[in-house]
Amino acid sequence: MEAMRSSRTAIGGGQSAHLDSSTATGTVAYSIVFLRVAVGLFFLLQEAILEKFLAWTSKTLPTIFAIWAKNPHGYDFYKSFLTNVALPNAAFFRFLVPYWELVFAVCLILSLSLRVLVPLQIFANLNYMMGKTLASPSADLDKITIIVLIAIFLLSAGRYYGLDGYLSRRFPRQLSWL
Repeated sequence: MEAMRSSRTAIGGGQSAHLDSSTATGTVAYSIVFLRVAVGLFFLLQEAILEKFLAWTSKTLPTIFAIWAKNPHGYDFYKSFLTNVALPNAAFFRFLVPYWELVFAVCLILSLSLRVLVPLQIFANLNYMMGKTLASPSADLDKITIIVLIAIFLLSAGRYYGLDGYLSRRFPRQLSWL
């Protein structure tokens, strides 16, 4: 309750709207840590390992890109990107995306550089939604993921019981932005 009161005061007072380690205590801090670790485990197990490393092959990813590019409800600018950039470089994306999601998952669990990495993952999920189209039911998980990632970003989830919090306290001048 104290954390919510402090947060409201900070917002109303024109100061930073995010919670920091000194305002979120007890259950609130543990809840933020649980959310961060749970989402990190989801990315590690479901997104990186099961979906990308095990399911994507040299044939499946170009097929996915081709299906998205031929979608009659797809966005023209994104179809152009898929046709001219993604399809010719499918081997690169087959390497980039799984390893990116693996690194993101580990950093999310450990709470390392979340202020930089969370917006990049939101960008990645926006790209997945563009391929599937926003109205598609298959984009629903991407929408929920973006909402949760925004919450993790706004709550400064990296500051709670993780490396970002430790590093920002250890090097306050250099890493105050974490």
